[in-house]
Amino acid sequence: MVALVIWIVLALLTAAVCLIVISAIRKPMNELLSANSCVSPARGFYVRSFCLIIFLAALGTIISAGGPCEEQSKTFMQGVWWILDGLSPVLWCATVSLGGYALLLTILFAVLGRYRDK
Repeated sequence: MVALVIWIVLALLTAAVCLIVISAIRKPMNELLSANSCVSPARGFYVRSFCLIIFLAALGTIISAGGPCEEQSKTFMQGVWWILDGLSPVLWCATVSLGGYALLLTILFAVLGRYRDK
């Protein structure tokens, strides 16, 4: 039972990290995507796909972490260390996804740079 609670805490922390990243990036990304008239109609798609990529990367990471075995969850600090060890790949996945998405948008704006209106 304690292992399930520890895994739920990891899932909640992962969701919080995802929401923080998305809320920090959403407004600047909307402004960036609206600066080009060719990309502006697809702005909603790019923002939604970014949110989906972040959530799926985090979900895949916590699912691959599995649950803590009973030996790891006997003491409070072992549970805390398991959560932190499980949160590390989530942050790494969010960082890589954010970097890949920034690279995608950079290439998109480099190709469509000549159509910049504003």
